[in-house]
Amino acid sequence: MAKGKQKHQDYLDALSLLGKDLARRAKSKCELSGAPGSLKTYDLEDSSIEPSLDHVILVSHEVFEHLEGRHLEDRNALRYLEEAVWNPNPAIRRAACSILERIDEPWAQTAIENAQSMSQYDD
Repeated sequence: MAKGKQKHQDYLDALSLLGKDLARRAKSKCELSGAPGSLKTYDLEDSSIEPSLDHVILVSHEVFEHLEGRHLEDRNALRYLEEAVWNPNPAIRRAACSILERIDEPWAQTAIENAQSMSQYDD
């Protein structure tokens, strides 16, 4: 097996080991929108970093698309992010902000500011 392919497989194996802990933390719902149903893992870091609960979240397909920068046209559908920025988990706030930064709306800027005020208590 090629070196890069093996490294990617090792990353996927490590990611799968987080599955039960992620599902438990998320209560089997999207960690950003709270939607139940089919969920995907999303790593806020790149695959060169060992997966960790500190930067891996569980999200719905729709939120996964938002994190990838797609389907951001319906601004009202993204209002779930206003609540996500208050989540005590820094990774969830970080993910919410990564979507909010792509939205040119006053409410989105306010939500980012709220997340920043929460992050001062993380240390």
